[in-house]
Amino acid sequence: MKWNLKQEIVPLCLLALFGVLTAMFYPTLAERIPTHFNIEGTPNQYHSKQTAVLLIFGLIVAIYGVLTFIPRIDPFWKTIQPKYDLLLLLRDFVLMLMLFIYILSIVAAHEGKLRLDLMGVGLGFFFMLMGNYMPKLPRNWFFGIRVPWTLSSEVVWKRTHIVGGWWFVGSGLVMIILSLLKVNQLVVMGVTMLPAAVYTGFIYPFMLYRKLQREGKKD
Repeated sequence: MKWNLKQEIVPLCLLALFGVLTAMFYPTLAERIPTHFNIEGTPNQYHSKQTAVLLIFGLIVAIYGVLTFIPRIDPFWKTIQPKYDLLLLLRDFVLMLMLFIYILSIVAAHEGKLRLDLMGVGLGFFFMLMGNYMPKLPRNWFFGIRVPWTLSSEVVWKRTHIVGGWWFVGSGLVMIILSLLKVNQLVVMGVTMLPAAVYTGFIYPFMLYRKLQREGKKD
């Protein structure tokens, strides 16, 4: 499959926006800026601003490259190829989230504290977007709920991603509401994404696989 410029407009614009924001705010940053925060949003690790910017830019470029090209070496590539645009859309959502986190980090470098409520809102929207498209994901090794039972059965993959999509959308919505109410983020994650991950990533696919296995219908 040839490289398609139309498919790359969004990520290239996001990378360009990253460059513009860096050029605008870099001169105003202190020589050492926070790069890690505790559960209260207080900085607990610092790097020079040169190192921090290079690390973040390198991470974004790496994510772009990996999520763009790794589906092409997937063992399920023949079934993935017709829906490759969907995988690229999910890649763009990830890059948008990374840019959002970068903006929050710039603000935190000036204010001395990370806005966890805004982080929760951003993550909530991200999970809602991902959940909306999860039911359409083709079976693959790199995107979605990749556990032994979903990868072993097309039926389990499809049903798990339908259920998982609803869970992620619902969890994302609750996360947004709780974050706007300034509930502690540890509590927010505990009542939203943890149950979603445990149920859709283990309990549901395992029980469905065993049920279909008993009925001889797992494929």
